[in-house]
Amino acid sequence: MKTKECKQIVKRLMKERLYQQMTFDQLAAFMDLSKKKDRQMLTHVLKELNLKPNDSKERKKTEKDRHDQDKGQTKRNKIADDSPKIEGVLRGNQRGFGFVIPDYSIFSEDIYIHEKNLYGALDMDKVSVRITSEPGDKRPEGEVVEIIERGHKKIIGRYEKGKGFGFVIPDNDRLCKDIFIPERHSHQAITGDKVVTEILTWSDRGKNPEGAIVEILGNEAEPGIDILSVLKEYDIPMEFSAIVEQAADQLSDKISDLELEKRKDLRNEIIFTIDGDDAKDYDDAVSIRKKDNGNFVLGVHIADVSHYVKQGDAIDESALERGTSVYVVDRVVPMLPFKLSNDVCSLVPDKDRLTFSCEMEINPKGQVVDYSIFKSVIRSKSRMTYRLVAELLAGTGDQPNRLEPFREELTLMDELHEILRVKRRLNRGAINFDFPEAKIYLDKTGFPDRITIDERLISHRIIEEFMLVCNETIAEHVSKLDAPFIFRNHPEPHPEKLTAFRTFINRYGFKLGKNDDQVPSGEDFQQLVEDIKGKNEERVITLLMLRTMQQAVYEGHNLGHYALGASFYTHFTSPIRRYPDLFVHRYLAKAIFGKINKRSLEYLQKNIESIASHASETERRAENIEREITKLKMTEYMTRHIGEEFVGRISGVTSFGFFVELENTIEGLVRLQDLKDDYYNYDPDLHQHIGEHRGKIYRLGQEIKIKVAKADVNAKQIDFEPIV
Repeated sequence: MKTKECKQIVKRLMKERLYQQMTFDQLAAFMDLSKKKDRQMLTHVLKELNLKPNDSKERKKTEKDRHDQDKGQTKRNKIADDSPKIEGVLRGNQRGFGFVIPDYSIFSEDIYIHEKNLYGALDMDKVSVRITSEPGDKRPEGEVVEIIERGHKKIIGRYEKGKGFGFVIPDNDRLCKDIFIPERHSHQAITGDKVVTEILTWSDRGKNPEGAIVEILGNEAEPGIDILSVLKEYDIPMEFSAIVEQAADQLSDKISDLELEKRKDLRNEIIFTIDGDDAKDYDDAVSIRKKDNGNFVLGVHIADVSHYVKQGDAIDESALERGTSVYVVDRVVPMLPFKLSNDVCSLVPDKDRLTFSCEMEINPKGQVVDYSIFKSVIRSKSRMTYRLVAELLAGTGDQPNRLEPFREELTLMDELHEILRVKRRLNRGAINFDFPEAKIYLDKTGFPDRITIDERLISHRIIEEFMLVCNETIAEHVSKLDAPFIFRNHPEPHPEKLTAFRTFINRYGFKLGKNDDQVPSGEDFQQLVEDIKGKNEERVITLLMLRTMQQAVYEGHNLGHYALGASFYTHFTSPIRRYPDLFVHRYLAKAIFGKINKRSLEYLQKNIESIASHASETERRAENIEREITKLKMTEYMTRHIGEEFVGRISGVTSFGFFVELENTIEGLVRLQDLKDDYYNYDPDLHQHIGEHRGKIYRLGQEIKIKVAKADVNAKQIDFEPIV
């Protein structure tokens, strides 16, 4: 055993009740250290850690301390019983402390919990806290008085094997406790395995939880295990149950004559799909023509998933639980079984497919003057890609382009998309956020060997505008029905964030609206976007502008969509990958055919808000997964660029340093402690650090040259050093 390993084991054992009862000989035997040199190493480690094993006196002292601690705990609970309590979710920090985010509270900010006041609570636990700070203090502080519900039933991490026991080091660095694994619960895991651990006993004295390994994902060095670990951490089901798969296998893409009679036959129309080069499921198709009066007739034809997935069946229950498909760098975890998503419901070319269509007549001002919503059957004429469509419209790329037979339709689509973008959306105050997104390319071993900016093409914008106008049309239609539906609502910016944002941009000479006391309109944001275009602060202000916005959510009532400037909005166009779209399809079809009866209304009134809320939660979960895996792969990418120099821009300033974003969106931290040329003072109002002696400034938005100092894949943390 090496000294480093010995030290790690001792540190972990220190937190266990078992360690408090051990003499030196017992500790050495427990660690299988029988040789003289190994026992000498243990003695050296204990001295280095300023520890000594217990003798009888020490054991008595330990028992007394434990008795006093128990008395203190009783006293603490008694005090807590007489004090008002606040419930919330604990978010841990890798440095040991945490913050409780209140469910409902007079506190507008989170409650700080010192490590000693956690009393065994861990990240994501639902807790009850007592406020210990005084009114008027800088921030509310508290202590945990009750753990209401544990946030993690299973924990993903790396296994380290010892003699007769082991530890799982959680991947989630917010969980500051390793999991103690008795040998009988090790599942024959070996050091370096990524494992799924089920917690058997929780400790309320700050000791380590005890668990059992229930699944071995594979060795941490195997390709794809890192991504699989993240998916498992968020409890994403990787497989469908046998019942769901069996139900899917029984579905057929053959369409009966009886079904055809119920639908509008569009199989002879020029209808096609436009997707990415690597897309596998095609759930939306489009068509277009121009009328003699100059109006456009735009058709949006969506896979009729609700025809196959019935409310309450096994596939529906599974889709509801998943909420959304999860798209990550090397795989898709689908909401629906592949038999549906990639076969029966996928609008592949030259095959009859059932669809739900919305045809809109749109005038040259971008106004929808008429529309019809109906069940249909189509036969896609082409599986187009964004790249090929963009090349055809721009006259670039390989010639001849295989999409040449569709030039007339694609040219009309280009014309209509510009009308919808400018005359419909921007003129009514929609806010146009257009951020660069990273494209990560993996080699055969799963290593990210290239990261670029994913180019946004004219063809992306065409499909985006068509889906937006379709979703709005559907939303306005269902809002007139006498039944609740799921809407996609986006509230106005939060007043406090808005005030802080205005204060920040005012310091750089920019304004948001004419009156700082009023909620800005979409036009105000548009004007700011124009004002900052090409300026050094453009990227930073745009990011802060986005953070000022509240998140869009699913709800069972309509409140409008602030960022889109839309009075009505829902999601209708992606039922293969989003449950709210499937839900809207199902009840829109009932409404069209007059089947929303008393029973349906009672179901909607009882369940729609909880279904919408769950959909919002699963959407956030998918976004967090994508963000975490992107960060993981970017960190891994930078391990091969240690010491290299890059030019970036300061994207965030904190009390402990500042973040720098590179051109390919990779972000790293410059730590204040690494700035050796001066002592720097933090100015949170101006988002900057100022050198006390030399006056050097590191300010948000500033261009800076850096060197890559460190890339810690386990922590998903990249460290930069400024080049002075």
